[in-house]
Amino acid sequence: MAEVLGAKGILAAGLDSYEHRPQQVEMAEAIWRALQEGGGLIVEAGPGTGKTFAYLIPAIYSGHKVVVSTGTKNLQEQLFFKDIPLLREILPIKFTAAYMKGRENYLCKRRFAIFNRQPLFKVLEDASFFKEVNTWASRTETGDRAELGGVPEAFSAWAEICCSRDQCLGSECPDHKRCFLTRMRQAAAQAQVLVVNHHLFFADLAIRDAGGEVIPRYKRVIFDEAHQLEEVITAYFGLAVSNYRVEELARDIHRELAAGRRPPVELEKAVDDLRGKGAQLFTLFQGEERYRLREFDPMVFSLLSDIKRCLSVLRGIMVKRSEKEEIVSLIRRTQELGGDLEFILSQGDAQYVYWCENRGRGIFLRASPIDVWPELNRRLYPRLETMVFTSATLSTQGGFAYFRERLGLQDAAELILPSPFDMQRQVVIYLPPGLPEPNAPAFPNAAAREIEAILAITEGRAFVLFTSYKNMREVYGILKGRLPYRLLIQGEGPRHLLLEEFKSDVSSVLFATGSFWEGVDVPGEALSCVIIDKLPFDPPTEPVTQARIERITSQGENPFYHYQVPAAIITLKQGLGRLIRSTEDRGVLSILDSRILTKEYGKLFLQSLPAAPVVQKREAIKRVFE
Repeated sequence: MAEVLGAKGILAAGLDSYEHRPQQVEMAEAIWRALQEGGGLIVEAGPGTGKTFAYLIPAIYSGHKVVVSTGTKNLQEQLFFKDIPLLREILPIKFTAAYMKGRENYLCKRRFAIFNRQPLFKVLEDASFFKEVNTWASRTETGDRAELGGVPEAFSAWAEICCSRDQCLGSECPDHKRCFLTRMRQAAAQAQVLVVNHHLFFADLAIRDAGGEVIPRYKRVIFDEAHQLEEVITAYFGLAVSNYRVEELARDIHRELAAGRRPPVELEKAVDDLRGKGAQLFTLFQGEERYRLREFDPMVFSLLSDIKRCLSVLRGIMVKRSEKEEIVSLIRRTQELGGDLEFILSQGDAQYVYWCENRGRGIFLRASPIDVWPELNRRLYPRLETMVFTSATLSTQGGFAYFRERLGLQDAAELILPSPFDMQRQVVIYLPPGLPEPNAPAFPNAAAREIEAILAITEGRAFVLFTSYKNMREVYGILKGRLPYRLLIQGEGPRHLLLEEFKSDVSSVLFATGSFWEGVDVPGEALSCVIIDKLPFDPPTEPVTQARIERITSQGENPFYHYQVPAAIITLKQGLGRLIRSTEDRGVLSILDSRILTKEYGKLFLQSLPAAPVVQKREAIKRVFE
C-alpha cells in the first residue's frame, strides 16, 4: 500500500495537492491484510486520516468483490461520483465499480405509465413538479431520483411511481428487461467494488431469510460510519405496522380487484371492514409520542381478531384470481400484515421491545430487537470472510469494548489512528464553570448569555448544537435580535439549503439538533466554533433505550456506565468532529453542560475529547485565532 499512498507513491505523483499521511498508509495496510487473510477489523480513524482512500485502494487492489457500505447517501455519492472516478484516473489498475440505493430511489416504468394516464395529486404543487418528472423520465438512463434536483423531497407523487417492493412484479413485469432496478442489479453483479448504504444493506439482509435478495452475493464488506450500525440494524431487524400500511393495502386491493369492472359486494364489504376495524384499532394507541406497549384494552384483541378475519376474506377472494402477478403480491402483503400485527400485539418474544410511536397522523406499532448481535451472529457474520468497521468515532475511554459488545465483535482485530491535525495548535476546548445543570429552569437563559459571549469572540461563525428541539427553540428565541450575526435555525428550510446559507455568510450562526451532529463538512473559517448545550444522553424513557437498560441491569451490570455513557461519548465526539476538517482550520469547542466538570462520569467524557488545551476562562479561547 505504501507504493500507492506513500510519500513517493502513485497518488503523490498523480495529485498536486496530495498530502502523505502515515496514518492513512497504516490503515490501508491493515485493511489489505484483512481482505487477504479474512477476519474482522475495527478501525477508528481520526479526522483528516483520509480513510476513504485508505479502504478504497486496498479494496481495488484486493482482486476480490468488496461491498462498501456507508451511513449516509452523501458519503455514498462522494465515494462513487468523486473518489472512485479520481482513483480510476490515477491508478494503473483497471477495476469496475457500481452504486446501489434502496429501490424506492428508482423510477418504476410500469407504475409511471399507469400514473401518467390519470395523475392524481395529494398536493396542488405536485402537479407543477410532475412536468419536470415527465421530462426527466423520458431522458434518464438511471431512473435515480437524485437526478431530480428541482423536485423537493416532499414530492408525494413519488410514492406512486417508484420501485416499491409491494408493487413490484419482478420478472413477470412487462418492463423487466428495461427496468432501472434490474439494470442497477446487473451492473452491481459485475462490479468489483460495490457502494451501498447501511439502510439498503440491512434491508437486503432482513429479506434474505425469505429468499429475497437485492445486493449480489458478497463475502467481504467494509462498513464506513460504523458508529451508526446498531441504530440502523435495530430498525431493519424489527417489525412495524402503521395505520398507513393498513390503509394502503386496502386501497391497493380495491384498486386491483375493481379495475375496469364492478367490484363484488363481498370485496367492498371486506375492504370497508378492514379500513374501519384498522382505524378503530389504531385510535386506541393515540397518545404520547413514544411509549412502551404493556397491558392492552381487551378491545385490542377483539379488533385484532376482526382484522385477521377481514384479511382472510380478502385473501380468499384474491386466491381465486391469483393468475396475475399483482394479485400474488397483494396476497403476500395480506399474509405479512396479519403476521406482523399478531407478533407485535401478542408480545411473545422476550428478545424484542414492543412500543408505539405517534408521528403526525401516523400511528406506528413496533417490535425492535433489544440486542442486535444475536441476529448478526445468525444472519451476517457466518456468510462473511472479511468485515471491516471504521469511523472517526468508535472508541470510548481509549478502547472498543462498548462497540464490540453492542455488535458481538469479540474476536475482531483493532486499530486506533489519531488525527494528523495538530489539535494542540488548532483547537481550544472551553468548559465554562458555574453554569446551572441543563435540567435547571435557569439553564436556557444562562446558556444564552454564555453563547452570546463566546460568539462575540469568534465573531459568529458557529454551530450551536442541541440535544432537544425544545432547548434549541428556547435559546434561539432569547438570542434572536440580540446578536449582530445572521441566525439560522433547523426547521426553517431543507438541511442542504441551510448549510449553503451558512457557508455563504461567513459570520452566520446555525442553531441545530439531530442530523447536524454528524455528516456535515464545512472546512474553512465559516465554521470556527462548535457549542454543545448538554451531554447527549439518550432519554432513558425512550422505549428501546429503556429496554436495553433493563436488560443490562438484569445481567448484573451498571447500565449507566456500561451503555448510556459510552453511547453519549460517541455522539459527543461526532458533534465535536464538525469543527476541524483541514490543517488550516482553527476553532473553539465549547460544552455548556457543567456535569462534565462536577460529576464523576465527566472524567470519562474529558478523556474522550481531542488532545487539545482545555480552558475554563473565556478570554483564553482568543489564543486559537491569534
